[in-house]
Amino acid sequence: MKIIISENQLGLIRRMSEIERLIDPIMDEVYEYLQGSDPSPLEKRLYAPFESTVVMKLANQLANKTRLSGDEKVTLRNQMQRYITNEYYSRIRDYFMSRLEKN
Repeated sequence: MKIIISENQLGLIRRMSEIERLIDPIMDEVYEYLQGSDPSPLEKRLYAPFESTVVMKLANQLANKTRLSGDEKVTLRNQMQRYITNEYYSRIRDYFMSRLEKN
């Protein structure tokens, strides 16, 4: 059986290891940003903004490193957003909840 991978899929596949490498530091950065100057843990109601900010920041950061522009760049960014949301949902949620429990 022959599997054909399109260039669009290849763009995402090439960045999977980069996503894995960057997700933890970006979660730290976003959590601290949302905390502001208040050292107490975030409230559970802030999980949705936390998750969407992590996903958007990571996807934008990786898309901006490419030489793509216009629709190609937007398509890649959107693919990465969906991938991160689907594949890292548990990791993002577990990170957020663990920060609530530490304090």
